[in-house]
Amino acid sequence: MTPMVDVAFLLLTFFMLTTKFRPPEPVKVDIPSSHSEQKVPESGILTVTISGDNAYFMGVSSQPDRVALFERVIGPKLKASGADPAAVEDSLQHFKLAESFPVDRGEIERFVMTARVSNQKIRPVVKADMSADFEAVDHVLKVFKESNILTFNLVTALEKEGG
Repeated sequence: MTPMVDVAFLLLTFFMLTTKFRPPEPVKVDIPSSHSEQKVPESGILTVTISGDNAYFMGVSSQPDRVALFERVIGPKLKASGADPAAVEDSLQHFKLAESFPVDRGEIERFVMTARVSNQKIRPVVKADMSADFEAVDHVLKVFKESNILTFNLVTALEKEGG
């Protein structure tokens, strides 16, 4: 019986030490509620988040897609600004681990197109704060339309039935 307890504690310790906790999101978003029960897929998604103050954040769920975004969009900007190769490599390592990153309004289309080129099966998701302006959300939807992305998901909280 003692060896079985030892194995159980060993497994428990192993899972406690190797569990990767979800990092905190860079911005708190109060999402609207809906009656839809459709779940957003956990992998292969491109998330555009719009905060309450209309700031844009973007996230890609797979690391290879993040690397492709960095190499095609962010890396050339860093090199053009005169950053040394070690700093660019360090930025890449940090970017690979980031859940999401801030994006300027004018750069959203470039990031969406680059993500779409690097992964044709990527699923776009819009996560907007309830207090975000309609124009900010509409801008993202127009970018999707211009990028020929006609299907996307909106993240909402499931509204509970009163009773």
